[in-house]
Amino acid sequence: MEHIVFNQIELHRSRTLELVTGLSESQADIIPEGFNNNIRWHLGHILTTQERFAYRLIGEPLGLPEELMNMFLNGTKPADWQTAPPELPSLIKLLQEQPGQIRQRLQGRLEQQITVPFKDFKRHDEALLFGTCHEAMHAGYIMALKRAAAVAQR
Repeated sequence: MEHIVFNQIELHRSRTLELVTGLSESQADIIPEGFNNNIRWHLGHILTTQERFAYRLIGEPLGLPEELMNMFLNGTKPADWQTAPPELPSLIKLLQEQPGQIRQRLQGRLEQQITVPFKDFKRHDEALLFGTCHEAMHAGYIMALKRAAAVAQR
């Protein structure tokens, strides 16, 4: 099961990153009418949520600064940011590195019980697989944002 979980994390991440290949800083910040967030927010949210699933649920220290973690919480949006968000290349680099870091830190430990209640999950591998579904959902939002921005620019 562990091999499947790590491979799914890597697969979903590579597909997310394909969506933003060649994207400019300004394109990452477009918020089309009807949306609350931009592509940069969705990328940060994917990164920080998977970080929580990987580490916080089992009481491990996070590998990202708390300020970054809080910037992309559920219910947040760019209009509320008090500090500048990470530049797109930095965010993409963190996204690229995260699956390998998760594999390295958690190999051999995915069957352990989570210590922080989350939904009805008991084992860590369940929560990490849920994280891939979460990422796929936000990748869908990224696709929608790209299309809406392209339509708005016509």
